[in-house]
This record gives sequence, C-alpha cells and structure tokens, in this order.
Amino acid sequence: MSEDKEAKETIDLDQVRDVAEAAKAKMLAETFFTKPAPDHELPAHGIEPRAALEVLRSEVMLDSRPDKNLATFVTTEMEPEARQVISENLHRNYIDHAEYPRTAEISKRCVRILHNLFHGEGDPEAPGAACAGSSEAVMLGALAMKWRWKAARKKAGKPDDRPNLVYGADVHVVWDKFCRYFDVEPRQVNLPKGKTTVGPEELGPQIDENTIGVVAVVGTTFTGECDDVVGIDKMLLELKGKGIDVPMHIDGASGGFVFPFTHPDFEWDFRLESVKSINVSGHKFGLVYPGVGWLVFRDGDQLPEDLVFYEDYLGQKDATFTLNFSGSSSFILAQYYVFIRAGRTGFESVMRAMTLNRNTLARELEAEDALTVFKTDGPLLPLVIAQVNDDEPFTGSDLVGELARRRAWLVPAYHLPPDNEDQQIMRMLVKINQTREMVEALTADYHDSIEFLRKKGARKGPEPDVHTGHRY
Repeated sequence: MSEDKEAKETIDLDQVRDVAEAAKAKMLAETFFTKPAPDHELPAHGIEPRAALEVLRSEVMLDSRPDKNLATFVTTEMEPEARQVISENLHRNYIDHAEYPRTAEISKRCVRILHNLFHGEGDPEAPGAACAGSSEAVMLGALAMKWRWKAARKKAGKPDDRPNLVYGADVHVVWDKFCRYFDVEPRQVNLPKGKTTVGPEELGPQIDENTIGVVAVVGTTFTGECDDVVGIDKMLLELKGKGIDVPMHIDGASGGFVFPFTHPDFEWDFRLESVKSINVSGHKFGLVYPGVGWLVFRDGDQLPEDLVFYEDYLGQKDATFTLNFSGSSSFILAQYYVFIRAGRTGFESVMRAMTLNRNTLARELEAEDALTVFKTDGPLLPLVIAQVNDDEPFTGSDLVGELARRRAWLVPAYHLPPDNEDQQIMRMLVKINQTREMVEALTADYHDSIEFLRKKGARKGPEPDVHTGHRY
C-alpha cells in the first residue's frame, strides 16, 4: 500500500471519529430532549445507555400510575424476589422444551396444581397448557370443544359445518373474537333487564345439536359476579339425558384464583359434571405480572389429538398445544414462585386482606347519599360497584374525571351490556397493593369530589372518548 493511500485512510478514520464525537456531544440534550422522539425510522446515531433509559422514562411518565389503576384486574405489584425471578429468566425461551426441560416440567407442575385446586380427579401428567394469558387459553379451550364436536358429528354421520357457541353478553370480548376467527356462530344472549349475569333460562333455548359448548363466567369483568353455573350444569345434564351432550367451559380468568380461597364451598369447577375445561389468568389474582394464563382440562380426553403438534426441533421431538411459539419463561416461572412462596394459607391471607379493604371501601361509599353501591348475596370478586343517583347534577363520567384530577385515580365509568346499557356504573378493584390508607384516601376524594360537583352544578356532558384495548 502506498504512503499516500495510507495517509488518506488515516484521515478518513479521523474524520469519522470527529463526526462521531460531535454527534455524541449533542446526542442527549439537543437531539433527543429538544426534538420529537424517533417514530418512523432509526435515529442516525445511538446514545449512551443511561440517556436512552431516560428518554424512555420521560415517555412512560405520561402514562398513569399502575398502583392507582383501580380499573385493571392485572397484577401491578410483585415483591423484589419475584421480580428477580422474572429478570433472571427473560432470555429463556419457553417453547424450547428440549433445551429447558426443567422449565417445561415446572409449567406442567403449575397445571397439575391448578387441576387439583379446581377439584380435578386423578393425577394426569399435563391436564392443560401454559398460555400467554386467558385470551390464548380461551382460544385453545374453545378449539378443543369445536374439535370434539366435529369428531362426534363425523362419527354419527352428521354434518359438521354449522357449529355454534352459546354464552351471555357478560363475557369478555375474546369469545366474540374466537367465533369470528374460527368460523363459529356466536349465540350471545343479552342480559335480561335488571340482571347482570345469565343462567339456564337465558342460555338453554339457544342450545341445539350444533352447539360445541356453553360458556359460563365466574367473576365477570363488568360486576365481578358469577353466572348461575350450578343451574347451567343441571340444565346440561338434563339435555345429555335427552341425547344432546354439550360441555361447559368456565371462564375463570378472574375468579379462578379468588373463589377457591374466599368461597371454598362454592361449586363452580370440576365438581360439576358438565365442566370440561377452565381458563384462568395468572396475571390477575394469580399475583403475577402480565402475561401468563392457564388452560386446565378435566382430563386427558378433552384435548383432541389432532390439535397436538409434534415437531422434531433442535434434536428432540416435542408436543405442543399452543397458538404462540417463542415467549419468555419468566412469567411461568414467576407463577410457580408465587405458588411455593404463598401456599394455600398465603393465598387465603391475600384474599382476606383484599376482601376486608373492599368491604371498608363499600361501607364508606354507602355513606355517600349521591351513590348507590351494588350488593349481592352471591360470590363476588374483591371490587366495589357504585352508581351515581339519577337526581344528582353530574354523571359517573363527571365523577371519575374529578377523581382523576384530584389525585390521578383511575376509576372506570361504563355502561352495562345489553339489555341494561342504560345503566352507568363505576368499578373499583381492590387488589393487594390497595392498602387501607389508599382506601381511606379514595373515599375522602370521593366525598370531596361529590361536594365540588354539586356546588359546580355540572350538567350531563358528552360521552368520554372510547379507549381501545382489551379488558384483561
């Protein structure tokens, strides 16, 4: 190489370094703190790790605080050791069972623990599956019902091209998604006027020989109540005696981790003969950050072999029943951590604490003459439902807006499903991080907000903007 060429390359490298240093000098303040954040292309240059962290933190500061989010069912607080389990296993791909066999075994342990908790009989090896959340668990459970129905129809020499699924309007929107995505007729029944759940009277008339299953909710998103699962079970057993064998799936996304500890005598699970599958969210009252869910079958016969995929991957043949493949093992391992950390007595203690604070909140809000607090004699999730009385000069939307303004409380105000959409209610989840002090602060803000809105003479305004996203 000539001396001139070597000198030129040295000069070019020096220029590159100079440009890089100049860019680096103004990366943080000038490039990222005074200009819009990158949103459609990669920035020309990178920045220091701490600077990148601060840029991102400045964005999420605009979000609301999870610990004041009384709208979400999702877990918003875990202890440091649990967060350590999560951080130490984020890089462990759950689907690689051959490489991470103990993780796969721990997942099966969790399913078996839930099968036992839900009064499943026997000791099946893996009566279900770990999922990304209850939404995936719902899809898989409903697919299993559809495939079993198709197999029965073919065996009987009958057509299998018109499956339907029966459920009430109090279900999560994921059931509508399943029907649309997997070509099943949705037979959704409206809630009778004055009711907030459904039972055999509403669901029974919709069932026929093409019904792949009936869905009952244990802990509804709207009011935290339960469908009449005992009555539905009795109705399905009567139909079975007439030759129409229809299984029941329990959507226990929220209630599955609550009622075994708060209402142990409440029969909603595999104690009922027609219940064949249950979904439950680990990232709700299972006390794990999102996202993890579980599908639990009554027995091995509930999973059609056609839905199990066998693949020879990375040197080992593996069976999978999932809609997702790659995903972190962190939250599955965190669920097992919670199981062994809390045990039965720990879960009972957590549920008692939430229920006690829930009762305090309900009692305090009942003292407000502007509100009517919802009451029920049946099992209820640890939440409070309140409604602004019609003679007040403000709506539920006005009230939750004032609560947000005062102390950034996130309380949802929404209308019930048809045929009760004329009723607007407010729902407050009382989770383990909602302490007695927070309950007292919230009730004080309710009182002050009501007094303020009365003096202001707020009139019924426009409906709030619709927020996108699911309710899980």
